[in-house]
Amino acid sequence: MISRSFVQRTCVLLGIIALCVYLFYIGKGHTLLLDTNTLTIDDKELRSYSSAIISVNGKKLRSPMSRAERVRVTVSGQKHKIVIIEAANTENITEKHFTIPTFMDMVIVSIPAILGDAPSEYWVTQFSPPPLENAPIERMQYMKVK
Repeated sequence: MISRSFVQRTCVLLGIIALCVYLFYIGKGHTLLLDTNTLTIDDKELRSYSSAIISVNGKKLRSPMSRAERVRVTVSGQKHKIVIIEAANTENITEKHFTIPTFMDMVIVSIPAILGDAPSEYWVTQFSPPPLENAPIERMQYMKVK
């Protein structure tokens, strides 16, 4: 026979585990690399504005972004809203919502893909840094001096 206190303790433990999982999902931090480099999809070239004012979740960047620029933003949670305003024509506003997969820590958000109405799988991609052995400073550390 199962005692009443065992059932109560089990329910409390399961509740705490569920709360931990929920807090993990809403508090998980991500690093966004906002990228304005030109993007080619199916032989169609997508470009960003020459100067754009960008805000993520209501927080504006310090300065407008120009073409071929990458800016780092730290956010928490999975669902985000990005607003892109053309600096030359402030009436030209693009507002989109996107979701970041849970276990992607650093992602690239392509501004030209969002502005060019590309499919949403091109908006957010995982960032993969170049291998360390190709970096010049790393090669110097591995060289043996005779």
